[in-house]
Amino acid sequence: MPSAYLNGLDLVHDDTGSDGEPVVLVNGTGATRTAWRAHQTPALVAAGYRVIAPDNRGIPPNALPPGGITLEAMAADLAALIEHLALPPCRVVGFSLGASIVGELLLTRPELVSQAVMMAGRARVDAFGGAVNRAAADLYDSGAAVPASHRAVFQALCYLSPHTLRDPAAVRDWLDVFTYAEGATGPGVRAQHEAMGDVDRLPRYATLDVPLLCIGFADDVMIPAAASREIADAVPGARYTEIERCGHYGHLERPVEVNAAMLDFFARRPEAAHPAAPGRAVPASVSGRGGA
Repeated sequence: MPSAYLNGLDLVHDDTGSDGEPVVLVNGTGATRTAWRAHQTPALVAAGYRVIAPDNRGIPPNALPPGGITLEAMAADLAALIEHLALPPCRVVGFSLGASIVGELLLTRPELVSQAVMMAGRARVDAFGGAVNRAAADLYDSGAAVPASHRAVFQALCYLSPHTLRDPAAVRDWLDVFTYAEGATGPGVRAQHEAMGDVDRLPRYATLDVPLLCIGFADDVMIPAAASREIADAVPGARYTEIERCGHYGHLERPVEVNAAMLDFFARRPEAAHPAAPGRAVPASVSGRGGA
């Protein structure tokens, strides 16, 4: 388990497939680097890439790091790790909160990134997203102990597609995962829920000039696919792909389709990733609807 002391904290990270071009994977709220090991890391390594997956600040042992837990601080951590590992301009992938961290990196240190993928990304928190963040903070502050069975059902409803929930075998497997998996908790995760704030970043995203793929998940109730499409429409030349029959955990529900979209995008020359007129997302269809 490699780590690097940067920005006043130990940045723990996975580093797999050392001979390939680097891809950095940035996870979402309360999630650790290990979630990538199930599907994305193996697929990327098999395709010849080196995969670096750090834990964001807020994840123990960095629950209360110096500088607090903000998008700016997490993007600075990401930049510091890329420079510490002496990576060339590299590909960066972010999911959910991780997509917002990647967006901040593109705004502040674009020279570190050759291509970027934002999965289940959003430029601003909508009314329901704000309610989810407040509820998570209230639950933590209450000190209430939530039974594992209740937590599992709640997570299934929030993160999975109705198609998965109607599949008896699949839902049994997922409920087992949610029941027995020990996700990160504590004050750092509480702070991660509030890291987005209420700032609308869409105008700043419109200034980005890095090849970008936005992936939306059709049945996502946490961050609707329209939010990802909104980013793609704002960023000149960005591509948009929508994956059918999956919820917020689309990269885990439909990993074959998500990985195929990433790898297809990565295979394109960076200079060819801006074929559209400014402000127009380029459709890219995978497993159903594309960006049309």
